[in-house]
Amino acid sequence: MNDILIFSPHLVLTLGILLCFGLGVVFKWPRGLYAITLCVTILAGTMALLAYPGPPPVNTGLRSMLATGPLSAYFLPLLCALSTVILLLFGPYLKREGHAHEDELYALFLSALLGGLLLAGGRSWLAFFLGLELLSLPLYVLIALRKTDAGGNEASMKYFAMGATASAVLLFGIALIYAGSGTLDIAASLGQPEGAATVLLGLGMVIAGLAFKLSIAPFHLWAPDVYRGAPAPVAALLTSSVKAAAAAGLLRIALAMSPPLVMDPPLWPATVPMLWALAALTMLAANLAALVQTSVKRMLGFSSAAHMGYMLMGILCVREAGPGPVMYYAAALAVMDLGAFGALTLLDSQKDVAVDSLDSLHGLGRARPWAAALLAISLAALAGLPPTAGFTGKLLLFRATLVGGYDWLAFIGIAGAAVSVFYYLRALAALYIEDTQTRYNAERLIVSSGVAVFLVMVALIGLGLLPSPVLHAATLLLHP
Repeated sequence: MNDILIFSPHLVLTLGILLCFGLGVVFKWPRGLYAITLCVTILAGTMALLAYPGPPPVNTGLRSMLATGPLSAYFLPLLCALSTVILLLFGPYLKREGHAHEDELYALFLSALLGGLLLAGGRSWLAFFLGLELLSLPLYVLIALRKTDAGGNEASMKYFAMGATASAVLLFGIALIYAGSGTLDIAASLGQPEGAATVLLGLGMVIAGLAFKLSIAPFHLWAPDVYRGAPAPVAALLTSSVKAAAAAGLLRIALAMSPPLVMDPPLWPATVPMLWALAALTMLAANLAALVQTSVKRMLGFSSAAHMGYMLMGILCVREAGPGPVMYYAAALAVMDLGAFGALTLLDSQKDVAVDSLDSLHGLGRARPWAAALLAISLAALAGLPPTAGFTGKLLLFRATLVGGYDWLAFIGIAGAAVSVFYYLRALAALYIEDTQTRYNAERLIVSSGVAVFLVMVALIGLGLLPSPVLHAATLLLHP
C-alpha cells in the first residue's frame, strides 16, 4: 500500500496518458480532453503532496528508483503546479489554433510531466536518464506544433539534434560512473573514492548533458532560436517545468557529491572549478548576447540562460549555504519565465498583432492591460527589482556565494545582473509607449487565462515578500 501511494503521482499521469490515447482511438473527435488533462495534473500534484515526504518503498526493487525525501516533496508538487498553470494558458491557445481535440498533444504533455517527476525524484541513474528522455521526447513534437510553420519545424530539428547528442553524452557518462563505482545509486556512486578518476570523467559528461537541458554556456546557443520558433505556451513549458526538473536533478547530484557531514568528499574539490567557470561564462555570455537582441523571445531565451548562471552559483555553494537558495530560485525562475511567455501568448491572442520585436510591444500596455501587467511584473522580477521573487532570489544567491567565499564570482554575477536591468527595462518601457498608428481589438480574457494571470502575479509578488515557507522546506532537507 505504501509503494502504491509513493508511485501514485506517476500512476495517475500514466493512466491519464492512456486515457487520452484511448479516447483518441475510440472517438475520432474526442472532446473534453482538456478538462481531463487538467484534472489529471491537479490530481497528480495532490497525490504528490500527500505521499511526500514519506518512508521509502517496501519493495526492494522499487526502493532504488525513487527518493522520497524533502527534495522530492518540494519539486514534485511544484512541477505539477507549474504544469497546471501552463495548461490554463495552453488550452485557449490550442482552441484558437484548431488543436483543441488532438489527443496526442495532451498525452505528450502528460508524458513530459511524468518525465519531469522521474528526473526530479530519481534516486538512481536509471530513473534519472529515463526521466530526462521521457521529458525531452514529447518536447521535440510539441515545438513543431504548428506543422506548416517553417520556424517551428527548424526549432524542433535544432532541439532534436542537440538533445540527441546531449543524451548520448549523458548516457556515456552514466556508463562510466557505473563502471567506476559499480552501482547505479546516485548518492552511493558519487560518495566513494574507489574508481574516482573514471567516475569523475563520467560526471563531467553528465554535467555537460545537463548543461544542454539547462542552456548553460557554451551549450546555450540553441535556446533563443528554439524559444522564438516554438509556440509561446511550449516555450513556457521549456523555461519553467523543464528547467525546474533539470535543476532538481543537478541539485540532487551536487548534494550527493558534497554531503554536509562529510569532511572530505572525494569528487567535490575537482568539480568546484568546473562549476565556477560554467557559472561565470554563462552569466557573462548570455547577458551580453541578450543586450543586443531586438526580438523579445530571443532576448528572453538568452536571459533564461543567464539566470541558469545565477543558479549555478547557488549549486556551487550548496555545501556552505545549503540547498535553500537554489530551491527558492528554481521555483522563482520557473514562475518568472512562465509569466513572461504566458503574457506573450495572451498579448497576441487575437492575432491582430504578431508580438516578437520590441516595436511590436508599443501600445499594448493600454490595449491589453492585464496581459501587459503580467509581462511587466515578470520582466521586473527577471531584472531583480523589489519586491518581486527575482529580487529575493538574487539576494539569497549572492549572499550564498559570499558565504561560500567566492567573492569574484559574486562580483561577476552582480555585474551581469546590472547589465540585464537595461534590456529588461527597455522591453518594459516599449510596452507602455503609445502607438497611435495601430488599432487593437479590446482585450478578452477567458476564465482559465484570467485564473492563470492571477496565480502567476500572486506567486511573483508572494514569493518575493514571503520566502520563508520555501526556505523552511530547505531546512527540512538538511535536518529531516
